[in-house]
Order: sequence, then C-alpha cells, then structure tokens
Amino acid sequence: MSRKRGLGSGLDALIPAASLDQTPVRELPVSAIKANRAQPRTAFDETTLAELVASIQTHGVLQPIIVSEDQQGGYELIAGERRLRAARMAGLATIPAIIKNATPQQFLELALVENVQRADLNPLEEAQAYETLRREFGLSDEEIARRVGKSRVAIVNSRRLLRLSPVARQALLDGTISAGHGRALLRIEDATDQQAALALIKERALSVREIEHLCEIAAQPGLAASTRHALCAGQLEPAQALALLQIGDAQLQNAACEAIVTHHLGLTETDRLCKALTGGVDLETALAQVVEPLGGKMPSPGRTISSPERQRLPATRSPEDQMAQQMFEELLQTPVQIARSGRTIKVTITLYDDEQLQGLYDRLSGNS
Repeated sequence: MSRKRGLGSGLDALIPAASLDQTPVRELPVSAIKANRAQPRTAFDETTLAELVASIQTHGVLQPIIVSEDQQGGYELIAGERRLRAARMAGLATIPAIIKNATPQQFLELALVENVQRADLNPLEEAQAYETLRREFGLSDEEIARRVGKSRVAIVNSRRLLRLSPVARQALLDGTISAGHGRALLRIEDATDQQAALALIKERALSVREIEHLCEIAAQPGLAASTRHALCAGQLEPAQALALLQIGDAQLQNAACEAIVTHHLGLTETDRLCKALTGGVDLETALAQVVEPLGGKMPSPGRTISSPERQRLPATRSPEDQMAQQMFEELLQTPVQIARSGRTIKVTITLYDDEQLQGLYDRLSGNS
C-alpha cells in the first residue's frame, strides 16, 4: 500500500532539508529584506502576530527565514513572512536567515507551501495561489498537488472557489463562511440566488451539510425559477421545494409556490396541496381543500392566515397531536401526519429522495 503524502513533504520537495542544513545561517539587516512579491497571503491575524512579537522580544527569532539575493544587493523573502513582520514590529535590527537562489516560480511555490503547512492561508487566497501556478507557470493540478502535498481533487476543489460571486468570495475572505459553504454555493448558478443563499447561511447559521442539501435541491432542473428564488431566500423550506418538484409544469409550480408563501402553508399542507395539483385539481380548489379542513376559510388575496390565527382555529385533531406533529416536522424538516385509530397511533413521514431517507436513518441510528 502506498504511503499517503503529507503536507510536511512540501518544503523538502522544493528545498531539500539536507541543502538547508548545509547552508550557514547569517544575520541580515531587517531593513535590507523585501517582502516576497509572490506572497499568496493577503491577511494576517493581528492577535497571533502580536503574540509572535512578544515571543521574539523575549526569545528572539528561533527559526531562520529563507531569502534570495536580488540584483540590487538586497534580499527578497522566500519563506518566513510572519517572522519578518514580527521582527520589524519588535524593533530588531537583524534577523537570522538562510540565503538560497530561487526562480519566480519557486518564490510562489515556497510561500504557498509554507502557508499551507501552517494553515495560514484563507481558502480564497489558497485557491488564487493554485490558479497562479497554473496560469503563469503552466503547472497541472497533479504537479501542484505533488508540490504542496495535497490530492489533485483538493486542488481542483480549491480553485473552483474562484467562480463564486464577488460577495461570496468576500465572505470567504472575511471568514464568514467556510470553503465547504462556498463549494455548496457553486451549485447555484444564478448570482442573485447565490447571494440570497449566502445571506441565509449567515441569518440561520446553516451548517455545511444543511446548505449542501438546500443547494442540491436548488440545482434540480425541474425546479421553477420562482420556487428556486423562494428556497434560496428562505421563504420555503427544502422539504417544501422537494414537494413542489412533483409539479412538472413550471407555470403551475410557480403559482403553487406563490400560494404557499402567501398563505404561510406548513410542510404537511404543502404536501397535500402538491398532491392535489398533480392529481389534476385546479389551484383554487386545491388550496381551499388544504385550508378549510383546518377550520378556516379561504383567505382573500390581500389577507394571509398568520400562525397565531391558525393556533386559535378549531382542529379535528387534539392539541397534543397537533403539537407532536409540529415537533416532528421541525425535527425532520419534512411533512408528518399523525392519525389515531383506537389505541393505535399511526405516524406517516413523507420523504422525497434517498438523501432524506438516509438522513432519517442517520437520526434514528444516532449517526447524525
């Protein structure tokens, strides 16, 4: 079995450890060292930088930086950006350094590998660095993967983040969303919907798994535009969008979506409405069939039934069963019906795809 390549092999692959061991460490003037022109990192955490400054003021710079001589008699940094910045902030006149010659490609590769090994790069900075290696130096994803000690799939997935909308890319830079959130958002091609889903992540603190599920539904070819807009904006729950997918006619699906949003229909009501519509019932009749069994009348176009109103309406089921049904629906995010026959209680859970089925199994087995 082949041994998995780790991140630690990256710098050794570009500058062998034996070579560095044989190179003398020199004290160079801090003022003579320029920053790495290919440095992929653009943001530095002020708190950790301040901690490094305090450490250097007490113990000095313990690990030498790596530099290359330039044509003007000075030096350009290859690896050790944080140490150099901290040394300047600490007021040091000199810093221990190892001098090595490097090509422009090596400058970028070494800076990239150092930051990746220390997990210092933001996902977007990392993606941009990989893209630069491809575009400016002609490296393939396989070659980049070998140099930084990652898999080819990891490189490809990282570069895909550059296709996000500007707003989503900024959220990645700010750390508001993770790379996992970003990759999920890529499934939504419409920029407006993508930004709406991004706002939903922030508003509801959605996990990567939750936004992946939402985006997978949003990317379904049978989902009409209005339904997708409502889903991404949080006006529909994923289970409601899955129910609407049963309606093949885009115009009817859009109209049903508008009715669901306007009349604040729940998961069970949405499911009943969609089943009626796919069964050939017209929208007005189907909507009346959904609302009237709850004890209410069909809302006028300018009026909706609010949740508090519904709670006051007479119901055919006991309050306990209604509460239990609501709790099940909130937990499972899918329509649930509770029916009693004598001492027997029947619970019906409606699922729309294999992922929901797997999710239910995971919950019941304790794997979620």
